[in-house]
Amino acid sequence: MNSANYCQQHVLVIPQALGALSDVSKMAAHNGSAIYSKDLEQNLLDIEFYTNQLCIVYVEEGSETLTCWDNKLIKVSAGQSVLLCQGQNLHSDFVRSTQNLKAWLVFFDRSVIEQFLLSYQLTPIAKGKQPPPTSLHLEDCLIKGFFEQLRLCVDQGVDIDPILHIKLTELLFILRQVSADEVVAMLNMADHALPARRNLKRLLGNKSVLKHSVADLAKLSGRSLSGFQRDFKHQFNEPPKQWLIKQRVEYAKSLVEQGCLSVSDIALEVGYTNISHFIKAYKNHYGETPKQGAMKR
Repeated sequence: MNSANYCQQHVLVIPQALGALSDVSKMAAHNGSAIYSKDLEQNLLDIEFYTNQLCIVYVEEGSETLTCWDNKLIKVSAGQSVLLCQGQNLHSDFVRSTQNLKAWLVFFDRSVIEQFLLSYQLTPIAKGKQPPPTSLHLEDCLIKGFFEQLRLCVDQGVDIDPILHIKLTELLFILRQVSADEVVAMLNMADHALPARRNLKRLLGNKSVLKHSVADLAKLSGRSLSGFQRDFKHQFNEPPKQWLIKQRVEYAKSLVEQGCLSVSDIALEVGYTNISHFIKAYKNHYGETPKQGAMKR
């Protein structure tokens, strides 16, 4: 199964789900560490994925855009990479123009990170300072050179498994040289999974979520109810309950205009189990009942 088919039905948990994808190849693996190469031929839009480990993505050809939970956009083009903390929900968008998306994905087991930190006596970031980043966009000739050498090894049929630990340590050393403070901070927090907060605009753009209550939406988004209400109001400039009612009746109106469902079926489709409550909400918004709206067709 390729990435497009798999991601239509699943949130992509990496690296665990990568082994099932035909357009992703495992180049080396030991314990929790692994190196994968992906080669995507077709557009992949709004692919939600979860990082189960610290990982770096390096793009060889093409480009992809990552959207973080807070709507921060990271465009990774050829020769660029992004280091991602463990425990994040992100969305990936790739639009094929003249070339495939070819990229490397490298995952670091905690034991490799701990050994590296111990070898160089790299201590955690001091308390009171700015918290470490959850992602780091990088472009440097040292990183590019590492992956060019890795590609050469693979193309020449070199077995990377026996030297995987050495290669991962080399890559961590390079990352430290490129961006010392941020990388060290991210490595030191690698055993503390972040709250898996999902991107609200992407999550709520799916009409199927309208059936859920505000409390259920908070759980789906990876937030407490108070955290969800705070983040929601910041992004949408209105309380979630008010937004949910408006979205439900607007979706209901489009279904009424299509004329394929009964009023009771429409109510259930948009999340109302009480038909009277649905009719009242609809009339408050449009000044007419769904049945009156249907008669105008």
